[in-house]
Amino acid sequence: MKSAFRKTIFALTEPLALVPAPYAAVAKRLGMSEQKLISRIAEYQSEGIIRRMGIVYGHFKMGYSANALVVWRVDEAQLEDAGKIFSAFTAVTHCYARQAYPEWPYNLYTMVHAKSKKQCQMIIREMSQKSRVGEYKVLSTLKEFKKIKSDLREILT
Repeated sequence: MKSAFRKTIFALTEPLALVPAPYAAVAKRLGMSEQKLISRIAEYQSEGIIRRMGIVYGHFKMGYSANALVVWRVDEAQLEDAGKIFSAFTAVTHCYARQAYPEWPYNLYTMVHAKSKKQCQMIIREMSQKSRVGEYKVLSTLKEFKKIKSDLREILT
């Protein structure tokens, strides 16, 4: 893998500086212009290397103390629509389709965050109503053992 590619990807996984032109600061560290970095990001997006860029926030620090992994049993023909409906909820941070098994028939997974357990339950009920998916299980978080962002250096080196 190209060294310039790796350096750019690694730099983009670091927290952005809270300055008026954060990409200019990244570009400077990489020894290129801000426009060159922005062009490179656009190129990586068009190639599908970067799908999206977003923030990672500490939901507990922001007052979102309740969360749950909700597993849904969705008919295959309805899976795409249900995924779009669930993804439109701002309380949903993750939405994945997964293989179902005879002993575990759930094939759509969502992570829901809310300020209280009651609010979390209300959101899940609304998700069920809007999607018309009635079969699901709520797996509430008991304890968080590890939560870190991926370190691409281990994957790309």
